[in-house]
Amino acid sequence: MGIITRLGLALSAALLLAVTAGASPARADWLKAESPNFIIYSDGGERALREYATKLEVFDRFLRMRFGVPLDRPVARKLPIYLVRRQGDLARVRPGVGESIAGFYYPGEEDIFAVAVRGDGETTLLHEYAHHFFFQHFSAYYPGWLVEGLAEYVSTARIWPDRIQVGAHDEGRASWLTNVQWLPMDVLLSKRFGEIERGIHQATYYPVSWLLTHWFMSSPERVVKLEAYLGLIRQGVDPSTAMQQATGLTLDQLRNSLRDHLYGRIELNTYDIDLDIQVEISRLPPSADDLLLLGQRLKMPMSKEDRETALEETRRLAARYPDDPLALLVLGHAELHMGDRAAGEAAFTRLLDMEPEHIEALQFMAMARIEAAADLPDERTDLMNRARGYLVTAYGADPGNYLTLLLIARSRDGAPGYPNDNDLATWEMAFIAAPQLSGIRLGAGHAFLAAGDKATAIALLEPLANAPHGGDGAESAQKLIDQANGVVREDDSDEGEPEAGAAED
Repeated sequence: MGIITRLGLALSAALLLAVTAGASPARADWLKAESPNFIIYSDGGERALREYATKLEVFDRFLRMRFGVPLDRPVARKLPIYLVRRQGDLARVRPGVGESIAGFYYPGEEDIFAVAVRGDGETTLLHEYAHHFFFQHFSAYYPGWLVEGLAEYVSTARIWPDRIQVGAHDEGRASWLTNVQWLPMDVLLSKRFGEIERGIHQATYYPVSWLLTHWFMSSPERVVKLEAYLGLIRQGVDPSTAMQQATGLTLDQLRNSLRDHLYGRIELNTYDIDLDIQVEISRLPPSADDLLLLGQRLKMPMSKEDRETALEETRRLAARYPDDPLALLVLGHAELHMGDRAAGEAAFTRLLDMEPEHIEALQFMAMARIEAAADLPDERTDLMNRARGYLVTAYGADPGNYLTLLLIARSRDGAPGYPNDNDLATWEMAFIAAPQLSGIRLGAGHAFLAAGDKATAIALLEPLANAPHGGDGAESAQKLIDQANGVVREDDSDEGEPEAGAAED
């Protein structure tokens, strides 16, 4: 893929655009807010952005207080969030996104980020951040209904700068509980959402998960029973049996209790939040107006047609901003993966001349060497060494960057003595930085199994295997667990690690 860096043509194109647009001055509409746990990009006003960052920090503090995460534990990686004006803007990141979608969360290898429509997407964003938070801070296995139920339970929170109120129902979800027959309780307890085939059962999975979670969370005595239930299923007890033993109720009695809870008084809980939040606001360069969201689109899976469109659009827009770091980054990415690889490397080389420790540029240059090594086995050693050279520089600039750690670990796979103690430590650091990423859990699981540490491998893989929207990653994790336990299934086959996909609930 290649950079089209013929400066004369780029300058001519820029002048033509200026004339046709009335030569209006370049202006950057995008702002960046950075707080202890988030990096938020918005093309709205500064005051609204600061208020939104504060609300998210209050939400994070509540989650820490309510679920026992140390308040002073630093986050391994701040979550990037992109706030857009309208639903149609989501398509700039994810072409073809449904009109009913107000936001989504994407855990991919090149980035883990969320996009949401301001206002309309707030509930979606809180739901997805809850998933992100629980994956970040808790490594134990939780059943699918509870994973979704907890996210639903906290997503309707009402948030003020000094307090938060949780427990309210979502009108859309609640209508399913009152107007449609629920899915059977044994199905809810035993299956992930992705395993449920009947549409009507899928429709009530989230509402009933919310209601069961709300029922447990509404009473200290029932919270104790929930803990007992989790202890039983982690011991391998059948989920339905575990629920009956923990609650003392048959599944029919439990369903009746949930209906009584639904039609009774749904109590809301208010928590005071004492938090001094520092939010730093900065303005992005004019190139962000054209390229910020496009750069995120390049990090997501795309069809062949969308790839061609994205490449053409990137070349056209990047030409407006010669030697702009963001333009070089986005253009290099598009060319490297979709167009002319040599031109992509030229863009990154120019960017690194300007910013020698630009982490993403270093990572892309390393990825290019790792990908080339797969096609050139005779040059593998040299290419991998060159890749690690870029990664050493990136690691020095940011030792906790999950992608740098992941690439270092992968560059060692297949080398003599792999996995050694240092390889396992690298996988562990990558996991700590981004436990949401299926590729890291699978890679680490493979490595610890190869090293003979079955217990650690299974502990890493179980949450992914039981993720409600785990998809191919969940299936691969379950196969590795079966392998560790000596279980052979007829449909087992050797497959590569799946690419992480989007999660949207």
